[in-house]
Amino acid sequence: MKQLRNTPLSVAPFTVGLEDRVEVLKNLLDLKSSDVRVLGLYGMGGVGKTTLAKSLFNNLVVHNFERRSFIPNVRSQVSKHHGLVSLQNKIRGDLCGRKEDLINDISDGISAIQKIVQENRVLLILDDVDDVEQLNFLMGKREWFYKGSRVVITTRDKEILHESYVDVDYEVKELEFSEAMELFCFHAIRRKEPAEGFLDVSKQIVEKTGGLPLALEVFGSYLFDKRTKREWKDALEKLKQIRPACLQDVLKISFDALDEEEQCIFLDMACLFVQMEMKRDDVVDILNGCDFSGEIAVAVLTARCLIKIIGDGKVWMHDQVRDMGRQIVRSESLTDPGLRSRLWDRDEILTVLKNMKVNILTKFIIDFPFHFLTT
Repeated sequence: MKQLRNTPLSVAPFTVGLEDRVEVLKNLLDLKSSDVRVLGLYGMGGVGKTTLAKSLFNNLVVHNFERRSFIPNVRSQVSKHHGLVSLQNKIRGDLCGRKEDLINDISDGISAIQKIVQENRVLLILDDVDDVEQLNFLMGKREWFYKGSRVVITTRDKEILHESYVDVDYEVKELEFSEAMELFCFHAIRRKEPAEGFLDVSKQIVEKTGGLPLALEVFGSYLFDKRTKREWKDALEKLKQIRPACLQDVLKISFDALDEEEQCIFLDMACLFVQMEMKRDDVVDILNGCDFSGEIAVAVLTARCLIKIIGDGKVWMHDQVRDMGRQIVRSESLTDPGLRSRLWDRDEILTVLKNMKVNILTKFIIDFPFHFLTT
């Protein structure tokens, strides 16, 4: 368990400007101080908050935090059934360093966390928080923490970083133009600068993506197999039609470029597989069983940076990419979930199943009234 806790978190293989930002955060955390410090990272979706938090976590492993826990996607995980309790158990297991009996009550969970953080110097990172209540139940009160402990919170909403929790906040901003160009070129042509004759169109594409790392990564990967200037200019025209700062519309350009089977599989990933935290090989087996070309489709989606394979082979998707896919499915019927091709929300699933039961019973009464009345 100690070796597992020392294993670095997976970070993108190519990043720009990350090391400098990590150094800034380390200075803000003032690691030599014995005080408790809580740092808040805020910024819009897709700007790189999670990547920065992971890199910071990896850098702080060597600073004698014997008890460490990184909780990703708090917002998404809390939405699941018993989400907060599950995260409390995860934090408790990480910080204890051994397997503990599971807690089933949220009040017991925060009491158990309080006991651990009072007695140990800990590093706790809570990623993508969207409600102060999540902080109440996952970290408790800052005065509980043992001297020298550090807590990092990432969020899209600066208001979450309430004064009672956070000592200092840091806005994760979009990449500078030169950094954005380098990241885009890496994903588009595996170079740090545009190819000859492509400088002007590359500049315009980078300007339109707004310096967001996720948009640069996905859109650059979309252009990777396109080698003519005409194709790049056509892609630029699509970008120009998008509302400013509308990240999901930028991401949808990559979705639209997939063939019908790949689109179908991408939506399955966004709505179902990533929520189930499935392994790549299991996903491929399921797709093959449905007469899809699973291996090829997964390879294509990975190459386009629409999914990633992390850790021990788990399929992962950025929440902005996932939300883009789910919005496509919601648009199939905005008012009636039962008319959509996929369902992933527990309450909607139960509602649809209950309505189906009523509809089937009603049809039975209408079609066979005499039989129904006599039985």
